[in-house]
Amino acid sequence: MLKCLVGSSAAVLMLTAVFTGPAEARRIDEVRAKVQAVIDELGIDRSRIREVFVAPDDQGGEAPGSLSYSAWIAFSDCTGNLAMHLSGTTAVRTIYTTGDCAVPGVSKSG
Repeated sequence: MLKCLVGSSAAVLMLTAVFTGPAEARRIDEVRAKVQAVIDELGIDRSRIREVFVAPDDQGGEAPGSLSYSAWIAFSDCTGNLAMHLSGTTAVRTIYTTGDCAVPGVSKSG
C-alpha cells in the first residue's frame, strides 16, 4: 500500500519525517539500520532487493516507548515480500515471507 502512495523508500522516510518530526525520523533511521543488518545476517543477495520500506505502526497515541515498526523488503525476482515487525528498540519481533518469495531460514506466512 505504501508503494502505491509514494513509490520509493526514500520518499517513505521523508514522508514519515515530515509527519512525525526529527526524533521519529532518527528512530526510523535506527530501524532501517537494523533491517539492513538482518538482510546481511540472512545472507540475502542485495541484487534481489528492489526496495525497502520502513514505517511506524499506528499506535493510536500510545507512549513513544511502546512504538513498533514494520518493514517490507520487495524483491525483483518474486511476487511478495520479506516482512519484519520490530519493537521501538529495534528488536525483531517477527519475520516472515509472503507470496512466492523465499528466504532460507525464514518461515512463510499463512
